[in-house]
Amino acid sequence: MKIKFILNKEEYEVEGEEGRSILDIALINKLSPPYSCMDGHCGTCEAKVLQGQTSEDKEGSQTVRTCQAIPSSEYVVIAYDKGPN
Repeated sequence: MKIKFILNKEEYEVEGEEGRSILDIALINKLSPPYSCMDGHCGTCEAKVLQGQTSEDKEGSQTVRTCQAIPSSEYVVIAYDKGPN
């Protein structure tokens, strides 16, 4: 599977290992996403899913906690940059 990360206004496309969280994949590929607890409690790693699906997709929510979310489609686009509200 491929994951495109949008992080600090830069785009990075990497290969993901099945069964790994989005945060783990980012860290393995030496990216520097925001995170803290890695247990899904703090919300620091929250990011928008712009394309694809993850194990954490919830009805009506566009964001996931990347420390818990595992890609469930072959291509996922994740944006850590929140942009203007």
